[in-house]
Amino acid sequence: MTEMNRSRRNIITGALMAAMFIAAVEVTVVNAAMPTVVGALGGISLYSWVFSAFMLANTLTVPIYGKLADLHGRKKVFITAVLLFVGGSALCGFSQSMGQLVFFRAIQGLGAGGVLPVAVTIVGDLFPFELRARVQGWFSSMWGLAAIVGPFIGGWTVDHLSWRWIFWFNLPLGTLIVLTVAFFLHERVEEEKKRIDYTGAVLFTLSVLGILSFTQLVGNRGTDQPLAWGLLAGGSALLVVFLLWERRVESPFIPLGLFRNRMIASSNLTAFLTGMGMFGAISFVPLFVQGVLDQSPTLAGLAITPQVLGWSTSAVVAGRWLLRQGYRPPIVTGAALVTLSAAGFTFMDRTTPYALVLAGMFLLGCGLGLSMTAFIVAVQNAVHGKDRGAATSSQMFSRSMGGAFGVTLLGTVMSFRLKDQIGAYIARHQSELSGETIRQLERARGVTSPEGFSSLPTGIAEQMSRFLSQALDTTFLTAFLFSVAALAAAFLLVPKGSARSLSVKD
Repeated sequence: MTEMNRSRRNIITGALMAAMFIAAVEVTVVNAAMPTVVGALGGISLYSWVFSAFMLANTLTVPIYGKLADLHGRKKVFITAVLLFVGGSALCGFSQSMGQLVFFRAIQGLGAGGVLPVAVTIVGDLFPFELRARVQGWFSSMWGLAAIVGPFIGGWTVDHLSWRWIFWFNLPLGTLIVLTVAFFLHERVEEEKKRIDYTGAVLFTLSVLGILSFTQLVGNRGTDQPLAWGLLAGGSALLVVFLLWERRVESPFIPLGLFRNRMIASSNLTAFLTGMGMFGAISFVPLFVQGVLDQSPTLAGLAITPQVLGWSTSAVVAGRWLLRQGYRPPIVTGAALVTLSAAGFTFMDRTTPYALVLAGMFLLGCGLGLSMTAFIVAVQNAVHGKDRGAATSSQMFSRSMGGAFGVTLLGTVMSFRLKDQIGAYIARHQSELSGETIRQLERARGVTSPEGFSSLPTGIAEQMSRFLSQALDTTFLTAFLFSVAALAAAFLLVPKGSARSLSVKD
């Protein structure tokens, strides 16, 4: 990256932060509008795939963009990703059916998979070591801003304009971002002939697609799906083939040598375990608030806000802290706060005050903000500039994969516990229950929202709510165990030393 004056660097940074914002806000703004979208387009059976298509495409392409950014330069790859994201957004707004919306959301996700990691990589190129950590902390705060304003933007747009505008609003801002980066960002890219490992890219893409599709099918339909297990087996086999191929190819798609770096290996393992535990658990806190505490859907959604605020605040703190004392203190402290929060969730029941749930979520956010920000800065500083894209995307990919597995695993734990409890209840009270009530209870065995109990008689519905509380206890306990594993990995594997001593010189 060429030298530039401060004003130009600030303009580029502003454009990158705006790109981070529109990619992050897309998740929360769509959540707020989906009931209206379903009412307009129909296709309720495809509801979950509106989110799954975006997540699969997003997660799958993160490492690919990282490698392409290292090979062809950040500017070209970033602009391509933003154009894909904006183009997919425009198409989403023109959708005439849920099937079209799912397909266009996948295109949008293909773009989002490059916007986030490449923007963070460019920041690593633009700023010197002393400023890099601080700026990455501010970039992390974009997630907090997006989570807070997203639902309000979505609700206001649906009420006053049309649900289609939640997608079309991305067009003018995305265009401005592309023009700003195209005009102000200058970089030198080596013109030497580069060989691209297309075979490795295809093997990696198919393996991850198979494994992620398994998590989606199991999460949506349960474990008795032969197709899901076939996808897992096929994806795992392809992953082994990919690893063997990458060891022998001259210019690997993903440089496996990166993972011989202790800082990168420990950061990615800890991020994966943290993602499995707490990114999955976050998905179930609103269900607990609404289904167990009997609060409104609005309060259930707002329960996430303290976590985002805690993340945004502690991310800024992490950027300053790691410069003074190294990566290990914020990472271990963050993992400890996440574990403490997870422990608190295991004690929640029907008598838990709503305020305590909010406090637990804020504590969780503080832990995630400290550790995740330190992870990004650590892996970027652990490699030379030519590998920074791959290192950054590997960290984000580890976190996303952990979250994807965590949501599925914890959802399966909850579903199994609920099925066992309801099955035992039916067996004990079969003579007292009408045929229609038994059929309703059997349908509720796989309930994923409190509305599944709404048509039951009052006394039985209260019992089902207790079962849901107990099932969620088991779910949160599982999340706690993963958090303990993440804390152990951070404590035992993250190296000691100052940030400078653990960083390479470009």
